Amino acid sequence: MKILIVSHNVFSKTESMGKTLSSYFNGFDAKDLAQFYIHSQVPTVPLCKRYYRITDKEAVKSIIGFPVGTIYNENSIELTRPDPMTDTGITAKIYQKGRDRTPLIYLLRNLWWKLSRWNSRKLNKWIDDFKPDCVFLASGDYSFIYDIALKIAKTRSIPLYVSCVDDFYFHNRNEKFFLGNIQHRHFMRSVKKTMSYATALFCICDKMTRDYAKYFGKPCYTIHTCMSIASPIKCEKKRKISYIGNLDFIRYKQLIAIGRALKALKLDIDHVDVYSPEPRMFILNEMTEENGIVFHGKINADEVLNVMGESLAVIHTESFNEDIRLVVRYSVSTKIADSLSSGTCIFAYGPDDIASMEYLIGANAAVCCTSASDLPDKLTKLINDSDYRSTVVKNALSLAQENHNPECTPNRIKKVLGLM
Repeated sequence: MKILIVSHNVFSKTESMGKTLSSYFNGFDAKDLAQFYIHSQVPTVPLCKRYYRITDKEAVKSIIGFPVGTIYNENSIELTRPDPMTDTGITAKIYQKGRDRTPLIYLLRNLWWKLSRWNSRKLNKWIDDFKPDCVFLASGDYSFIYDIALKIAKTRSIPLYVSCVDDFYFHNRNEKFFLGNIQHRHFMRSVKKTMSYATALFCICDKMTRDYAKYFGKPCYTIHTCMSIASPIKCEKKRKISYIGNLDFIRYKQLIAIGRALKALKLDIDHVDVYSPEPRMFILNEMTEENGIVFHGKINADEVLNVMGESLAVIHTESFNEDIRLVVRYSVSTKIADSLSSGTCIFAYGPDDIASMEYLIGANAAVCCTSASDLPDKLTKLINDSDYRSTVVKNALSLAQENHNPECTPNRIKKVLGLM
């Protein structure tokens, strides 16, 4: 079976969604996969041999007649490149601005893709030369990607499968803002058309699987993110607690709360080491030692493993903010799979009604803190009770093998696709 993956991001080893997609299709025959994607990235992993990229800049320029689309083949894959992102200068700043996700940005981006000439003769020849048997959509919160996947699948009368790793449907995060409700209604029209045509949905957690099956009336299957760490990392432990990842959804405030609690406890670990590509100055200005934070900036994949391995604990956190909770309630961070399999204890801080926290609490696979008032006690136990850390790590490794083994997810997908 030949599968055309439609996504925002290219397969990768470093970027969050790219890593997730790579874990989904690891073990598939590369000649049976092709990927259409839209971010300013280049292929860096040989998961498939055929790529077609249309960037936002190209989509805008195509409106006035400029050619659109870049084809990458097996020889184009930059295996030694550490990061697939190619944005620099103004383009990088524009993409960063787009992360604000305001209703106007949603509407404008969806509009220029609707007006664009993405559905070109060049793209259709590339697709038809590949002869896909189905389309696999890595969904998101922009309507145009649903429209593209639906158009490709429907035109060729082939099945469409949709992967959902975040909830963008039940809660309109911009409902309090001007144009927010209009934007969300427009988005949901595209979503419902796409889901109506879809054969099945893949969901990131059991909670999402149950709720989406009822809402969309489609078969839904839980697909956990695969771990990329095969066995516990062998490193000499240091007395440090680390956070590795992005600071979206005001996670930085959670880290500051942890950092301040550590400083107040006056134990031998008195700060959080934060490793993040975060560029926003209003956040960086708060990443200070006075707030119990030592900020290290972005690190590469090898450095991530070293930091995880040498840390006494790694942090997973979600916000207590009511609006944010609605947005991330089904989210299970892509980092959780690797954290579970790393052999390093997880310290999880956030509300207990979010899927990722429920998941860790249910398996006792992390030292979990669900309220600010419990931070001092939970951090003290984390730092001082080595036996408890060992128990938590043992549970985490067991959970990683059960749900996040690299063979599990591709095999589950193959089974739904009828390949097993």
